[in-house]
Amino acid sequence: MSKIAFYAPIKPPDHAIPSGDRLIAQNLIKALTLGGHTVELVSRFIAYSKRDAETIMAERKAAALAEANTIISRLRAAPPDVFMAYHPYCKAPDWIGPRVTAALSIPYVTVEAAKTGQGFEYGGDRWQAWRLEAQAGIKTADRHIAFKPTDRAYLNSLGIEDARIDALSPFIDLGVLDKEIGETPKVNSFPGHWRTDVPVLACVGMMRPGKKAKNYEILVDALTNLQGLHWNLMLIGDGPERGSIETLFQRFDPARLHVAGTLTHAEVLACLKASDLMVWPGWREPIGMVYLEAQAMGTPVAALDSMGVSLSVRHGQTGLLAPLETAESLSEQLRLLLSQPSLRADLAAKTKAHIAKNHSLEAAAHQLSTSLQKLV
Repeated sequence: MSKIAFYAPIKPPDHAIPSGDRLIAQNLIKALTLGGHTVELVSRFIAYSKRDAETIMAERKAAALAEANTIISRLRAAPPDVFMAYHPYCKAPDWIGPRVTAALSIPYVTVEAAKTGQGFEYGGDRWQAWRLEAQAGIKTADRHIAFKPTDRAYLNSLGIEDARIDALSPFIDLGVLDKEIGETPKVNSFPGHWRTDVPVLACVGMMRPGKKAKNYEILVDALTNLQGLHWNLMLIGDGPERGSIETLFQRFDPARLHVAGTLTHAEVLACLKASDLMVWPGWREPIGMVYLEAQAMGTPVAALDSMGVSLSVRHGQTGLLAPLETAESLSEQLRLLLSQPSLRADLAAKTKAHIAKNHSLEAAAHQLSTSLQKLV
């Protein structure tokens, strides 16, 4: 099996601040290790920048290349078989991988090399200089592993042929989820006045401006047409837009709402497990790890068929996906799920098996090893 040098330019997998990127990086290492590979985190250098200034880019690049030279000196005596970079993109170019792999004559692999949709205000591209830097590194890779069809299309647009691209299904560590649920005290997080025979919708999402706030707006509009049906809604999440988002939901009877705010990950899982549906529109959602977690808890999903949502949720089998990216389309799917308990039960019965077969560490380990065998 291979010895792999691993690097995540956006943030290291042991970074103190949790995020979806950190979780995916951690799980990649777990899956590679499960597949029999030896993985070393070769750098914790953060290339990511919130600002697009070229002076910042120049400073980051110089520091990254200095870091690369240090890594080369340390690894030259016993080079790894592969250098793997997770999620290089315009705000976090990988300047380290291309230099290290060229110096050590080893293959370079990217996972989720992507293009951000941000920065195109007023007809321009604020991140163009950074984007070109990221693309220069991406083009040097011997192999690319992509989660989403849009990532594959982006790589194709850079002149990278399909023969150098492998697909990887989004995945989670089911063992960690089971352990967290097992260690969580059984506490009923739902309000005591909620009737037990009324479907509970769990919504999990950060309350940030921009795309996240837009998803809450879509959910409010979708539920507005369903006030004649029985449902209760739990909002799980927090952030700078919490006040304005809570104001949006004031159009509903407060007796059917519960704003849980920030919960531990184990508490979130427990709420998902106790709910009848997980609903998050997923407008412009790249992957949506929370969809995988909901299904692993035995809870079906209602969402839009937007960007990468269908990579995690199988329409008609583990949830319902609205064919149009509109609140009205989502509302129709929710109407079906709320009015047909047997449909919810049929979907819920398939979720755990679907995740175990297609989105587990074991499934990812097999896909990753198959891809690496083409290089080593």
